[in-house]
Amino acid sequence: MKFIIYLTLTLLLLFSSLQAKEKFLILAEGNTWAPMMPKNLIENHKRIQKLPFSGFIMVGNTFTHKVMKPHTKLNYDKVWNEVKGLKGLYRNKHKFFKVNIHFPADYWDKEAWEQVKNNFAILAKVANNLGFKGIALDDEVYRDVDRQMINFKFPSRAELNSTSTAWERKGSEKNPSFDEFAYRNPKYTFKEHCDKLTATFKEIMKAMVEVNPKLTMLVYHGPALSHENSNKDNQLIVNLGLPRAHELLGPIFTGLKEGLSKEATLYDMGESYKYRRTVHFRNSYQWRKYNIAKDKYNDDLNETYQWVVPKKDRKSWSEDVNVGFMVFNKGQKSNYKEFDTRNKSTINDIKSTLEKALKYSDKYVLYYYQEQDWLLPNKKYPLKKGWMRMMKEVYNKK
Repeated sequence: MKFIIYLTLTLLLLFSSLQAKEKFLILAEGNTWAPMMPKNLIENHKRIQKLPFSGFIMVGNTFTHKVMKPHTKLNYDKVWNEVKGLKGLYRNKHKFFKVNIHFPADYWDKEAWEQVKNNFAILAKVANNLGFKGIALDDEVYRDVDRQMINFKFPSRAELNSTSTAWERKGSEKNPSFDEFAYRNPKYTFKEHCDKLTATFKEIMKAMVEVNPKLTMLVYHGPALSHENSNKDNQLIVNLGLPRAHELLGPIFTGLKEGLSKEATLYDMGESYKYRRTVHFRNSYQWRKYNIAKDKYNDDLNETYQWVVPKKDRKSWSEDVNVGFMVFNKGQKSNYKEFDTRNKSTINDIKSTLEKALKYSDKYVLYYYQEQDWLLPNKKYPLKKGWMRMMKEVYNKK
């Protein structure tokens, strides 16, 4: 009897271990909105269900551009009516609503941000009722005006004067984000902006998990672009040698982390399409999962003008933050030969890259693509020979 109990427990532990290591490959369309709109996903669900992917990102007219849009109130019924046809479809797939980042208002505009919080909560509730995993936040801005959401406006050197503070002077020397589209409320310091954003997005996450306790949140860029030491010790997060920017992505991500419920999960997807070698994925994972929150990489920074991981978040960072990757089928130019992928994006290159990304991710890998029709029935960009077979091999191997 004891042997049977022991064997059962052993098998359960083994099963749990195997389950924990399961990886998921998610489609993220890059051609137009049409393929990943609810209408197409409903009409073509029988074919899409058979594709060698674990799920997809979905956009919608009632939510993607509206959750963080200024003076915009999301309506549950309107969102539900757009997506309700997906209820019961894709039962074994991991599905996510996409939200694009915008600049809704001054960070201290209480009424505006209360509305943004409510919008996120409505979308989280719809996701829960529809059977979706959660939300994918694309924190890359696509309009100049929205750069105010992620870039702090330090003064340029020419703007410094006798009344400029020490942190303004240091920020001016270190930070390139003093263009007209970066943002600063003149009443508050850089650190106060960071603290306010963290507190705001903590409340946003708390509102979402209140209506959707098991929510999964994918954040495309995550906090690495905000951290001064992301390339220290050859971490390979961004092209080596480039100055840091986007210093407010870190506070946003930290707020989401702090607002997590016990069952909710947060993913730093570390959007970068220039990884090809094993060392790229290994080092990126190590940095985003562990090193970014270590004292030795934060204590040497000056939080009056540099974002640092708050001390209260460092110990729990690796427990709360999951790491994923994103892979793009098109090559990209880089000033650094190692990261120039224009001649490293053949079908075999992408296969190898996907396999490495899946190996080193905690769970999710997003396949972002252009000039390929996966979700539509091969209308404008029919798949070239070998791509479907390659993806099936990757999917079955993961």
